[in-house]
Amino acid sequence: MINALIHGHDRTLLGRIFHHPASNNLEWREVVAFVGRIGSTEEKRDDKWGFTVAGRTATFLRPRDKDMDPREVERLRHLMQDAGLSPYSTEILETSEVAADSGALIVIDHHEARIYRLDPETAGGEIETTLRPYDPKGDIHHLSHKEDGNHRGQRSPEDLGYFDRIAEAVSRAPRVAIVGHGTGKASAMAVLSDRLREHHHEIQGRVVATATIDLSTATDSQLLALGRRMLTRDDRS
Repeated sequence: MINALIHGHDRTLLGRIFHHPASNNLEWREVVAFVGRIGSTEEKRDDKWGFTVAGRTATFLRPRDKDMDPREVERLRHLMQDAGLSPYSTEILETSEVAADSGALIVIDHHEARIYRLDPETAGGEIETTLRPYDPKGDIHHLSHKEDGNHRGQRSPEDLGYFDRIAEAVSRAPRVAIVGHGTGKASAMAVLSDRLREHHHEIQGRVVATATIDLSTATDSQLLALGRRMLTRDDRS
């Protein structure tokens, strides 16, 4: 289920929230309005505000000046990540309890992995499926690859722990689908698949489908529709 769409100026603002290093000219009033559009805000005592996005809530202190402190922007980024967002998100997805038979969709490149779950539910007397952020431990929606700035002009060595953390995040999923882009060394999906084969045999055995697409042009709706198709078929049969 989609709670809200993110487009226009809101997409730009979301990108600024995820920018590294944290922005020091992010206006408080803009942030409050943005969070109110994609979630909800609540003014509390002592200049404190509660921000809620996709069921995740955090408290922020209103700044004395017009701009948020960079440390508060970092906390805001963590809230967005916990809500299943990335700098490229176009939609807010509803969060819910993890079902034991939820399949997992991994959307991966060398910078991040977005993990969703296929949630069976009854609607109108029929079984429908909805992809929602996959969060087996209540704290993982989005995983980032560690950056290394000491390898000028070349891709830094792979942080294999990044791929192990992805494996851990889907360890309870009975079915796994993986979507990525690029080929050879440019494909993080290929590195993940190799890592699963070599060190996570049980999880590799649950991968039912993989797909290579242009992630830079794919919308959230397209990714989720593709994931739904992949997770409801079995390429191994």
